[in-house]
Amino acid sequence: MKLLQDCWIALLELFNLATFSTTGRSSLQQALQQPYHQLPLPEHASQPPIFNPPSGPEDPESTFKCDYSALGSQWVPCSTPGDRKCWLAGPAGKRFDINSDYETIYPTGITRKVHKIFPSINHCVDLAKDLIDMIFSQYHLIVNENTTLDADGLVMPYAKLFNNTYPGPWIQACWGDIIEVTVENQLDFNGTSIHWHGIRQLESLEMDGVNAVTQCPIAPKDKFTYRFRAMQYGTSWYHSHYSLQYGDGLAGPLTIHGPSATEYDYARDPILMTDWNHRSGFMDFQQELLPQPNPPLMDSILLNGQGSYAGGGKTGHQWTTVFKKGKRYLLRLINTSVDTTFIFSIDNHNITVVSSDFVPIHPYTTDHVVVGIGQRYHVVVTAIPKETTGPNKGVNSTANDFWVRTIPATGCSGFPAGGSPDERQGIIHYGNQPRILPTSQRNNYTSWSLACRDEPYDKLVPIIPWTIGSASNTHEGQFGDLFGVGLQRPDPGQGKPQPNDSFNHWALGANPLYLNFSNPTILNLNNKTFNPDYVVIPEDYPEGSWVYLLITADPFAASGPRRLDIPASHPIHLHGHDFALLQQSTRNLTVNPPKPKLDNPPRRDVTLLPSGGYIIIAFKADNPGVWLMHCHIAWHASSGLALQILERQEKAQQQLTPARLKETRRVCDNWNTWFANPKNHYNPSDVKVFQDDSGI
Repeated sequence: MKLLQDCWIALLELFNLATFSTTGRSSLQQALQQPYHQLPLPEHASQPPIFNPPSGPEDPESTFKCDYSALGSQWVPCSTPGDRKCWLAGPAGKRFDINSDYETIYPTGITRKVHKIFPSINHCVDLAKDLIDMIFSQYHLIVNENTTLDADGLVMPYAKLFNNTYPGPWIQACWGDIIEVTVENQLDFNGTSIHWHGIRQLESLEMDGVNAVTQCPIAPKDKFTYRFRAMQYGTSWYHSHYSLQYGDGLAGPLTIHGPSATEYDYARDPILMTDWNHRSGFMDFQQELLPQPNPPLMDSILLNGQGSYAGGGKTGHQWTTVFKKGKRYLLRLINTSVDTTFIFSIDNHNITVVSSDFVPIHPYTTDHVVVGIGQRYHVVVTAIPKETTGPNKGVNSTANDFWVRTIPATGCSGFPAGGSPDERQGIIHYGNQPRILPTSQRNNYTSWSLACRDEPYDKLVPIIPWTIGSASNTHEGQFGDLFGVGLQRPDPGQGKPQPNDSFNHWALGANPLYLNFSNPTILNLNNKTFNPDYVVIPEDYPEGSWVYLLITADPFAASGPRRLDIPASHPIHLHGHDFALLQQSTRNLTVNPPKPKLDNPPRRDVTLLPSGGYIIIAFKADNPGVWLMHCHIAWHASSGLALQILERQEKAQQQLTPARLKETRRVCDNWNTWFANPKNHYNPSDVKVFQDDSGI
């Protein structure tokens, strides 16, 4: 009877979504780049490569598979516990593996459809599963709010969630797939847009998910379908890019299964580490803008949506997993914080780092890894715990329970003074012994630096090497465009959101970013000039040219007539590209003049700008469009610490045809209609102040 009841409830849920108004659905006509191999499908392909990815879900009932039927039966999966570097092997020695240049080459996968939306469907008849696949053609995320969430023992009554879960559903694909995700906005007073963090979005600019840059917000009761190619592989996350929504819960993991730089036996589902607040970010944001800054503070730490807040009464609520001794485990680490860099470690265990963000690197071993906001690492842990102190140091440990630690980095976190949360929010258990709280100690804690920093520069060596050419943008010197970070006081009568406001705003360059939701940059690519509040930086150079950006947190280099120089480090994220990190200095330009590394420097999409120091990054001008670059501290991004890179403007105009922008314009029309009615606003009587932040 219970089985029938579950099936009936699930089918009713399915019917409700299937009958949701389809007004405005587009045919998703979009020019997605094509793979270079274009192998024909044999007429009698008997066993095309369809397989369970080795890094697939832990759930034994998962039916997720990679499907490369388009390649034909000459191709076979080749990833084994003894060789995870190989992914697919084909005729005449052809391979897709760790050495394949994923910026230009990838296997032909499938258009990834909805997978296991309703847990209650699991044990229903196959007919119900087929019905789901028939009705849904893409993942479906419903954005909800006013949800009461008890993640750590103290209720957060203002949560905004995807599908009423935190973290949001794990979106999976295989290398080369096309991913389609429909986002339905059920918020009352907010628009939304969803960014696919780190995805290159080659020839799919309009799918980057940044309101006021690549689209208008999705209005309440409207929806929009994102569609893009999974050219890269690895793990990332998706999150709202509308104001401060992701800090209230609108974030979830995204994995593209592919090869690995080292071997492993089993994979664990993604591990999201975050700071957490029991208030909405919208309630605290103005503290960031006060003439005397008083940055908002966070309350606790969550690991995969679980934590134990001091005084919350929710003990034993840590994230846990089980290891078998001697086996190797792939862990996928993602920092989805608002304001915290974490140092991740597992007591008595070493960690082998195999990728940084979406970039496979030559493996190196350590006992902890520093994960900045927005950064991701794939690491492999060998389940052989060692004693780290005392006379038995280095000997195999006989314990069966060990703490997983997420330690806030000093100077890169926002917790109350003397009130930093418990760093022990995860547990590794071994075998079938009774589960107990560990008594393990932090690894080599006396030799660690807890300072705000990135992983060591010289350790992040990409497997696919790049040689960086000279800068094309040399008009401000040989190191390209210079941008200083600082806190900007408004000129008299030029405040935001009201002219007489005296709020300070963070800036990346001369002006803080302040966007108009109704007028996204993507619909203004024919402009000769832009509003200074949009902070548009034209980078019009031939395809394949190198563009250098020198970003400094040095108060002298960043100074200006109304600039407040607040010592701070900033995780800098660039959309649309992996950038080469040519230099990362904790000292200023005068003390440590630029000496950029051009031979295979580290590559990623988020890096730390050290307080008082500078970074030099470079990207190849091969992805026309308008790409946001911003600090990933949510308070700072909302304050205006961002700019827009306008890359090869004329080419971007040519690519974004009226057909491709049809759905973008429909979303804007719906947003403008919704926004024009004051009754839709949280405060209908104050029509002048709807937006008090940068918009991102």
